[in-house]
Amino acid sequence: MNPTIIRSQGSLFDSEDEARAETLIDVNEEIKRRTLANPAFAGRSLILGCGPQFPVVAIVGESPGTPDIQSGIPFMGPVGDLLNIMISGIGLKRNQCFLTNTVKLVSSGDEITKDILTFFVPFLFRELNAVKPALIISLGNTPTHALLQTRKPISALRGEFQSFNGIKVMPTYNPAYLLRDPSRKREAWEDLKKVRAAIQSLVGTKTTNGSAV
Repeated sequence: MNPTIIRSQGSLFDSEDEARAETLIDVNEEIKRRTLANPAFAGRSLILGCGPQFPVVAIVGESPGTPDIQSGIPFMGPVGDLLNIMISGIGLKRNQCFLTNTVKLVSSGDEITKDILTFFVPFLFRELNAVKPALIISLGNTPTHALLQTRKPISALRGEFQSFNGIKVMPTYNPAYLLRDPSRKREAWEDLKKVRAAIQSLVGTKTTNGSAV
């Protein structure tokens, strides 16, 4: 892929104050504009992040899947069904979470190149800065590597809170991976119990008990 076409967004702000004032609408409009103008992305389906401002939890996946195309909403189909169970397990509803992906184009894992990540990861940082979640759950290697700037595998990072710009991050397995390897669900559930406890501490009230993944 031509690096002159796909390039880092870098710092697009004149000052830190402007960065802090940026809204999700601003970020999404720029993602759409830059993606549509990029010949390397012609004909690709674009699925943007969605959810409330100031969510308790932002959930970050790798990339949208084909079930997301019809609705234009991330995490649909069987992956979304399992994610909904995971969200319920931490005592929340789907519409209380901000849902997004590292790469906004519908992609399979082997299609996600370094150039594509270089293009999209700065947008991920900007949308998280805009919505200001209290906690982040990163699903799998791609978002975890992007947020934590590490190459350690998810198996070595899951289950322990990390930090992104002062926000707690819980790396855990992607529901797509859990559908392929259900034996990992127990580990994911242990991760989610730690998230649930952190949410209870943050909001000062007890969430529902939830159920295992």
